Amino acid sequence: MDADNEKKILVEDSATTTQKDEPEKQAELGDLWRVFRFADRLDWILNFTSLICSIASGATLPLMTIVFGQFTGRFSDYASGKLDPEGFQDEVNTFVLWFVYLFVGKFVLSYLATLTVTVSGIRTTRVLRQRFLEHLLRTEIWYFDTANVGSPATQMTTNVTRINQGIAEKLSLLIQGLAMFVSSFVVAIAVQWKLALITLTVVPLFFFIIGVGMTLDAPIEAKVQGSYSQANVFAQEVMASIRTVHAFWAQGRMTVRYDDYLKEAHVHGKKKSFMYGVMSSSTYFCMYAGNALAFWQGFHMYQSGEIDSVGTVFT
Repeated sequence: MDADNEKKILVEDSATTTQKDEPEKQAELGDLWRVFRFADRLDWILNFTSLICSIASGATLPLMTIVFGQFTGRFSDYASGKLDPEGFQDEVNTFVLWFVYLFVGKFVLSYLATLTVTVSGIRTTRVLRQRFLEHLLRTEIWYFDTANVGSPATQMTTNVTRINQGIAEKLSLLIQGLAMFVSSFVVAIAVQWKLALITLTVVPLFFFIIGVGMTLDAPIEAKVQGSYSQANVFAQEVMASIRTVHAFWAQGRMTVRYDDYLKEAHVHGKKKSFMYGVMSSSTYFCMYAGNALAFWQGFHMYQSGEIDSVGTVFT
């Protein structure tokens, strides 16, 4: 009987060791879509509404450039004498109303997109928390003997919060950004295809900088979150054994160890400051360089007669 018990314990220890030795699975794009399996019909309706509003909200900014370009052209016409003061005032009033309409539309669409996707994200992650707790309660007891105190709770809180951010606000902002990029490309090609293609030469450099920055930021952020997770688990372990800690007057040592975890996270986090500075300055350089290239090339095309209005360059 004792031999059977020993064999069972060895098998369980071996399984535990095997699970610890297994490499952690890297996140993939398919894992994001798996989260939406926990969404019900109402969640899908909210997500679809947010998708439509996000696309429309992202497309409003390129439409505003069309209005701004035509508005700038009216200033040029007034300066050259093509418009009288009364006609110029009427044109200004019309374009001001267009700016107001676009602003109101942008505000309403962005609000609806954020509201619907946030509500859907909260509902979806609530079901995910319930499923996680159900599977956790069905887990073998040896898992809780080997796991850190508070580790499952920390994982559920931290990971579900990240999932909620990923399928809510960040997803809406991503869709708005993609819609703005595509609609900007369409507007630029429709207004002046040659100038648009020349200006687009800076776009690959922009994406290269963003890609390199995200690649360098991911491992650093993982180390920072790992240090914070260790600090959280350590704090929960200390609080669970607070009587023992107080009996041995170990508060000072526990505080020092907790501070060490925070200092470790701070050391890793400081590396992100320089990287963010370089990435931010580089992206703004690409943006302003693209504007400078557009104005320089647009001026030459306006001189040669390829462009008949300065508003086209601004658009």
